[in-house]
Amino acid sequence: MKSFLRLFLPLMAAVLLLFIPSCQDIPTETPQSAQHSTTSDQLLSLKKVTVSEDFESGTKTSYAAADVTLGSGVWNLNDALIGTSSSDPKNGAKSVRTRNSGKVTMKFNRTDGAGVVTVKHAKYGTDANSTWQLWYSTNSGSTWTQTGATVTTSSTTLATASFTVNVTGTIRFEIRKTDGSANRVNFDDFVINDYAGSGGGTTGTETFEAGTKTSYTAADVTLSTGIWNFNDALIGTSTSDRKNGTKSARVRNSGKVTMKFNRTNGASTVSVMHAKYGTDANSVWSLWYSTNSGTTWTQTGSSVTTSSTTLSTATFTVNIAGTIRFEIRKTDGTASRVNFDDFLIADYAGSPSVTEVEPNNTTSSANAMASVPSTQTGLISTTTDLDFFSLSATSTQTIELGMIVPSGVNYDLYLLNSAGTTVASSTNGVGLSENISYNSTVAGTYYVEVLSVSGSSTTAVYTLNADITTTGGGGDTTISTSVHTTMGNPSVATADINFPTNYLMEKPQYVLSYHRDKGTANWVAWHLNASWLGSTPRQDDFRADNTLPAGWYQVGSTSYSGSGYDRGHMCPSADRTASVADNSSTFLMTNMIPQAPNNNQGPWASMENYLRTLVTAGNELYIYSGGYGSMGTIDAGHVNIPARTWKVVVVLPEGSNDLSRVSTSTRVIAVDMTNDNNQISRTADWKTFRVSIDAVEAATGYDFLSKVSTSIQSVIEATVDNQ
Repeated sequence: MKSFLRLFLPLMAAVLLLFIPSCQDIPTETPQSAQHSTTSDQLLSLKKVTVSEDFESGTKTSYAAADVTLGSGVWNLNDALIGTSSSDPKNGAKSVRTRNSGKVTMKFNRTDGAGVVTVKHAKYGTDANSTWQLWYSTNSGSTWTQTGATVTTSSTTLATASFTVNVTGTIRFEIRKTDGSANRVNFDDFVINDYAGSGGGTTGTETFEAGTKTSYTAADVTLSTGIWNFNDALIGTSTSDRKNGTKSARVRNSGKVTMKFNRTNGASTVSVMHAKYGTDANSVWSLWYSTNSGTTWTQTGSSVTTSSTTLSTATFTVNIAGTIRFEIRKTDGTASRVNFDDFLIADYAGSPSVTEVEPNNTTSSANAMASVPSTQTGLISTTTDLDFFSLSATSTQTIELGMIVPSGVNYDLYLLNSAGTTVASSTNGVGLSENISYNSTVAGTYYVEVLSVSGSSTTAVYTLNADITTTGGGGDTTISTSVHTTMGNPSVATADINFPTNYLMEKPQYVLSYHRDKGTANWVAWHLNASWLGSTPRQDDFRADNTLPAGWYQVGSTSYSGSGYDRGHMCPSADRTASVADNSSTFLMTNMIPQAPNNNQGPWASMENYLRTLVTAGNELYIYSGGYGSMGTIDAGHVNIPARTWKVVVVLPEGSNDLSRVSTSTRVIAVDMTNDNNQISRTADWKTFRVSIDAVEAATGYDFLSKVSTSIQSVIEATVDNQ
C-alpha cells in the first residue's frame, strides 16, 4: 500500500498543486522560560500570531539610526544593528543588538490589536546587565505608552519576556533600552498575538482556592470551575504545600485529580504549576484528556518529573477542538507527594502554527533548510499532500532526522538523494516518532519527505528536526589513548574546536565525544572493573562542564528543569564510587542526555545494575552509551532530546592486555531503547531491547570496536547477546 502511495501521491500532488491552500499564521505557545509568568489574562489573548519577527531577513551593520526592511515590515533601528557574531545570542543566524538608549521600532501598524507580546532577550558577550521596556502606540507613532514592567536582562542565554497588552484596533510597538549604559543587549523572535476579546482564550482557570478536602479518600470537590474528583489527593493548606495563594492540590502514590465536567471549546494549550511537597523525593506525573466525557483517556505530551520545591509551570500543547476534559495522574506510585496549582486551559483557536510553506509537494519546490540544526513544523493539508524539505551535506557527514508524529495519525519519513531516489526511510505506526541517521557518501542536495499514510489532517502538526554531524578525519588510530577507549574511538572524535559536533573530551573517569550544537555527548566511553567501585555515596552535584572551549554554551544543572526529562547519566554515578572525585565527575552535564523517566529509571537502570554484577563476578567491561535522533529540544533550543538511547558493552574476564584478549567468543551486549515515555514501560526487561552492535552502528553511523581486528569484529558485532 505504501509503495502504491509513493507512486500515486506525487502524480496527484502535481495535478492538484494549484488548488492546495497555503498555511496561515496560527497560535504559538508562550515558552515556559517567560520573564513574566503566564496568567489567565495572557492566555485570554492567545488567539493567533499576526507578527512573528525573527530578524533573519534584514542586514544592518552599524549603530547609526536607519530603517531596515524585515520579514514583517519596515523597522527603525536607532543605536541598534542586526548582530551576527558568535557573541550575539540568537535563535538562528541573526538577532537585534542594542546599546546605550537604543530603540527598535515598528514603522507599520497592525490592525487586529494585540493580546500578548513575547520577545526573547539576552546579554551580548560578556557585557553587564541591561534594562529595557516595551512601548506601544495606537496612533501610528504620535504618542507612546509603556506596557508591562521594566525588564532586566541578566543572562547570556535567550529568555522570553511576555507582556499582556489586550488592546484592540491599530497598534505598533517599540523596544527601548532604558539604562543608557554601553552594555549591549540582544533581542530576537518578537511575536504579537492578535487581541482575542471575550470570545476565546482561557476557558478554565482552576486555582483550587474555592475547595476544601482534608483527606486522601476519593471524593468529588466543587471548585470554581466545576466539580473535580480527587483520588488519593486532597486540598493542601500547610506550610509544606507549595501553592500560589492559600491552597493547592496535593497528590500521593498513584493519585489522580480529574475534571468531572466537559469544556466545549476544546483546548489549544494547558499549563499547570507543580512542585514537590515538603522534603519529599521527586515525583513523576502526566496529563490525560478525554473527548467522550471520561469513557476513554489519552495522554498528552510527555511525562513530567517534579524535582523542585519551587512551583514551576509545565505546558502541554493539545490542539483539540470540541468537547474535552482533563486528568492529572501521578504515575510513579511512590509515597512522595506533589502539589499542583493554577490549572489553565486555553481554548482551541484553530490550526496550530506551522513553518512549512506551500507549495512544497515536489523536490523542485522543497522548502530549503539553509542551516542546521533546523526545526520545521507542518501539517498534511489534503489527502494528496506531500511535504518536501531540502538540505546539503558533504561526503563525510551524517544526516540525522527526527519527526514527532501527532497521536492518531500515521506519517512516514523518507530521505532522498539529489536524483530523487530514496536512500533511507522510517515507517513506524500510528502516532510513533520517525528517525533516520544516514551516512552521506556523496556530496550534494538531499531531500526530506513527509508522507501521510492515514489521510489528511488540519490540526495534527508534525515537528521535523534535522541535523548534520561532521566527523574529524578518517580511521581510528591513536587519537585517544585513554584506557576508556581501548576498544576504539567510535566517531574518530578529536580535541579540535574546528570539529564542534564531534569534540573529544578525555577525563580520568571517562571519555566522550561532545556535540556543541546539541548540548549533549554523541557517546561516552568508560572502563569498569572492581577498582572503580567502592563505598563513596552519590554526590548529586549536577553542574556545567567548565572545561568546554571558551565561548561554547554550557548546559547547566537546571537546564532540564520542567522539561519532563531526567538528567540521564551516560557513565553512571554507581560505576564511579571509589572516590568522591570520581563520583562527582559523573555529575558534569556533558555526561548527561535528556532521558525519559520510564527509560532512565526502568530498563536502563536495570541494565546498569546487571553490568555491575558482572564486575563483582570477576569481569571487566568496556562500555559505550549515547542517544540518537531527535524529539525536539529543551533549554531554549540548546539541548537536543534524543529519540532513542543505546549502549554497547564488551565483557572480558579480569586480566591484562585487554585488546589482544578479544576473540570471536568474547561476549558483547548491545541495546537500543526508545526514549519516548509513552512507548517504554518502567518495568520492561532490559534484555528485550538487545540488538547487535551492527544494528547500533547502522542507526548511529559510528564504528565500534575499531581497534579490534576486522575479522573478529565481523563475528561479534553481528551477534545478539542471549545470556
